[in-house]
Amino acid sequence: MIRQHHLVTRFTHRQIRTFNSSSINQSNLPVVPLWINGQAVTSSSSESVIHKHSKTGEESCKVVVAGEEETKQAIEGSRKAFEQWRDVNGWERKGILQNVVKLLKERSNTFTEALRADASFADIVISGDQMSAIHLTEGAAETAISVEGTIPQTKDGNFSMILRQPYGPVLSIPAFNYPLTLAMRSIANPLACGNTILLRSSPLLPQFFGLLGPLFQDSGLPKGALQTLNFSDKDVPERVDQMISHKDVRMINFTGSVRLGKILAAKCGEHLKPSLLELGGKSVAIVLPSADLKLAANNILFGAFFNSGQVCMATEQVLVHSDVAAEFEKVLKETAEEANWSEGMEMVRPGSGNGAKALYDDAVKEGAKTLYSSSSMSASSSSPTSFPPTIITSLSSRSKLFREESFAPLLSIHTFKSNKEILDYSNSHLTGLTSSIFTTDFNEAFKLSEKLEIGAIHINGMTIHDQHNLPHGGWKESGWGRFNGKGAIESFTQTKNIRFVNNPINFPLDAIYKGL
Repeated sequence: MIRQHHLVTRFTHRQIRTFNSSSINQSNLPVVPLWINGQAVTSSSSESVIHKHSKTGEESCKVVVAGEEETKQAIEGSRKAFEQWRDVNGWERKGILQNVVKLLKERSNTFTEALRADASFADIVISGDQMSAIHLTEGAAETAISVEGTIPQTKDGNFSMILRQPYGPVLSIPAFNYPLTLAMRSIANPLACGNTILLRSSPLLPQFFGLLGPLFQDSGLPKGALQTLNFSDKDVPERVDQMISHKDVRMINFTGSVRLGKILAAKCGEHLKPSLLELGGKSVAIVLPSADLKLAANNILFGAFFNSGQVCMATEQVLVHSDVAAEFEKVLKETAEEANWSEGMEMVRPGSGNGAKALYDDAVKEGAKTLYSSSSMSASSSSPTSFPPTIITSLSSRSKLFREESFAPLLSIHTFKSNKEILDYSNSHLTGLTSSIFTTDFNEAFKLSEKLEIGAIHINGMTIHDQHNLPHGGWKESGWGRFNGKGAIESFTQTKNIRFVNNPINFPLDAIYKGL
């Protein structure tokens, strides 16, 4: 039986007062509860786990994790809430999501403190994340009143209407790297379309995710329409399998790596559950001969090293035409040096620095050259959670970095003699999420864009971009389905055909067996 502590509805405000304590024993650590059926659940059938700050290694909070029983109750509660939420009209849903936007603004400092209590994020990342989250939630509010059906023509004169209706409880698994934006996108889009949400929180940011349940309930969302579940690392496969296989969980959306996306897609296929997968890739920036090289250098560096490269849309590779390759490398290096970056850029996942170092070392072993590093020696200046922003050339196809998304501040440059070579190389990748083309010849850019096997192409803009009315998602192994606007409506609703027969007829039953 779940024990519920009704006095911890605002638990997050008390826990923030303890965030900066330098020496806290476990009994004094703030507790991050589950959020089930509108209540903060402070104990469960499973154990609690201690979260440690990714950079300092200090214990920051105690996390209540869901066992089989709590997960079952959350699913059942989500289904019950769906029976109410699906009948709430779009204008009321819009109003609730607008309330969410208002509270997001009022509680921005609270979200900032919670993030910093769990991990290291730069000021520009936090402020950009909050602005983006507000923008996308405002867009989801508009989506709520944009869900529309159609009345198609029929050949027999009968009347048909095509409705778009929600699936039901949706399992949402957002990524950690742009936390507020990705969390809000995975919650607000399906809610706007009439679904309810089972949110799997990130184990890297438990205190941040603990704020979301109270936020939506305070905005007027019915109890149970958003459930937030924490899982221990060892139980994640079992609990996620429990949810996907449950008859009442009707859809899954996931933002994360290709590797995990494939595992979830296979599990969804096993149970014939629809899914929306926004996965990563090795996003390319193409620099053509007519490009403004300084603009290209600025946008490419920002797109590569923003949030320490921890962005699914981050620029991983520059594909530059040989006519301007030497000059562009010079401009790119000068622009990077002018930025005056420090030795290393902090990352969130434990071991990320070591992973980036391994990719770099392997690339150098296979013949890569360092064009720029904020440290004189990239490999020696890394730490378990950081790595210096680094640009390399002569990357061999034998190296791991050639094939794998780094999710770190690593950028490689590749030179080609023609646009066709650039196109062939780009399309040879198994992924295709986003890209950039830098040129002043828009006809050339458009022709190239038409043939790129990529979900988004930004001409004279960086690879990182998201807007509430523009469909967001990838091609090939970068996933399927779309967030935002009409894309969200198509992803988070299903069609239903209702046909009215104007002139009913009786069919000749005796003719069924004739001629057999």
